[in-house]
Amino acid sequence: MATTLRTILFILLFAFITQIQFNLDADKTATRQLKNALELSVHDAALAVNPEQLGNGRIVFDQDKAIDKIKASLEKNLDIKSGSGFVYTPNQNSFYKNDIFLLHLEFIDDSYPRTYPFTYVNDQFKIMETVDGPSVIAVISTESPRWFVGDSSFIRQAAVYEYKK
Repeated sequence: MATTLRTILFILLFAFITQIQFNLDADKTATRQLKNALELSVHDAALAVNPEQLGNGRIVFDQDKAIDKIKASLEKNLDIKSGSGFVYTPNQNSFYKNDIFLLHLEFIDDSYPRTYPFTYVNDQFKIMETVDGPSVIAVISTESPRWFVGDSSFIRQAAVYEYKK
């Protein structure tokens, strides 16, 4: 009887540890994928510069084109589709199960005169970054996908892409 109880206890313990491991792995994978996709999307957005201003030696982002590039990049890299505003819904085969939100998008360029480098601070998202030139800054968030029932975990990632001056 003692052997049977020990065996049942070990099986339950193994199942519990396996559940925790699967959920932690899902958190890690989701965090990595969000960061990589956001880094690529802000890079793509930073390529949308106004050619006339560039000819004058100024980097000014075409924000409408940049937003379109961010949306296209996120859709491709995360297997999601753009909804209204900056809300993205996962496709059926996506790793993600909950909506993904682009919480913050900011363009710092030469349309406003400033000296570089300067320290960019965003208290809302706790971002402090030394910016050496025109930049695109974005913050994305979603609820981590879970394989097993457990406490939900929200993932938030930020990315800054800058031109050095």
